[in-house]
Amino acid sequence: MKEDSLLYFETPYKLRSFVNSLDIYNGWKIQSGIMNDRGKQIDGKSYTIKLRQLFRDKEFFRRNVSLAEIISWLDNIILISRVLDELEREIPINQFKKIKIIAEYRIKMSKNMRIDYVFIYKDNILLVELRTVNRFERLKSSWDKKFQELIVYKELINNYIFNMNIRLYAFIALFEYEEGKKKDKHIEYNNNQIKYISKYIKKFIISEITKK
Repeated sequence: MKEDSLLYFETPYKLRSFVNSLDIYNGWKIQSGIMNDRGKQIDGKSYTIKLRQLFRDKEFFRRNVSLAEIISWLDNIILISRVLDELEREIPINQFKKIKIIAEYRIKMSKNMRIDYVFIYKDNILLVELRTVNRFERLKSSWDKKFQELIVYKELINNYIFNMNIRLYAFIALFEYEEGKKKDKHIEYNNNQIKYISKYIKKFIISEITKK
């Protein structure tokens, strides 16, 4: 799967190191607003240039990746980083360091369909799709849509990946800031979801011996 990935991390520490190299982790806010307006704030930043070059080198887009897409991608990797922080507290270190993570996995023979994140542990694979919305009322419909996409992705992957247990997870988050102001209920919701997916990974990807 490595050759079809935008980024392939042999361990969670490698992903953490990559995020740190972007120099956006501490100051990054997952905030609502028009993506193009948020994009203006990162135009010309070193991490924006780096990510655009990365997408260009991998030929993941037929055009130059937009600032709005970079914003969404950064929101997602920050959420995944927080999941890993929680997971590190949940499982033994010898298990944690064996988790491989893929960012933007391109499915073979799929007209460029991509999965946001893939977690791999031994014979277990977790496909993760993310989306961030601005209201609690949009969580269910967004989850339904993302999970349906994941079902299609799994069917396509089953055409060429065998002897692996594939599970699906749609992670729908809420924007945590609006016009620079913290939204405590949204942050609380996201933190609870981060704990939930961490427990899910622990139970179904790490701890259990699953069989087809």
